[in-house]
Amino acid sequence: MSQEKIERWNEVDGNLGNEEKLQAFLDSTTDAYAILQLRRTDETVYERFESYEALKHQGKEPDIDHYDVIYMAPLSSYTDQIAMLEGLYTKFNVERPEDFRGHSLSVSDIVALKTDAVVSFHYVDSIGFQELQSFMKPENYLKNAEMAMEDDYGMLDGVINNGKAPATEERSSVLAQLKEQPVLDSPHKPPKAHSEREME
Repeated sequence: MSQEKIERWNEVDGNLGNEEKLQAFLDSTTDAYAILQLRRTDETVYERFESYEALKHQGKEPDIDHYDVIYMAPLSSYTDQIAMLEGLYTKFNVERPEDFRGHSLSVSDIVALKTDAVVSFHYVDSIGFQELQSFMKPENYLKNAEMAMEDDYGMLDGVINNGKAPATEERSSVLAQLKEQPVLDSPHKPPKAHSEREME
């Protein structure tokens, strides 16, 4: 489902909000990349087109809440990440895709990569790219994955919160049903293993 969304960027771009676009990228079942650019607000005016070092001198780090997902696409396999990032820089400056609506890839933009289910964020610096280790904290990514799987939005405060928790009555009735079952009939089930692997 998400891969189809990423292949059809014009549909994603017109029909999804920013958080849903980011979630579509995170949920992609195949390798993909996303271009993030700063929102044009008073809050970001001194962050726009600033090198990573200049941003740090302001006492700031790139903030995911200041960025919009401008573009997403499938990512071809590569062996050299730096060469691939430089290739994307050239592509979005020299031969931009027709459905790309942002400005040319510039300093302060971010290229997000999802390769073999691993997500990384790369700040376009005045020279090269700066990988952002804590741009999206791992716990927030796990919360997003949990929300997508369990639809339990009320108890989470990850980056993306696009739904409502079940009504209190439903939770109470499920709890009541569990209490009625004998202890021997309800063995403890460990949490899903994939969440543990993602936390490592």
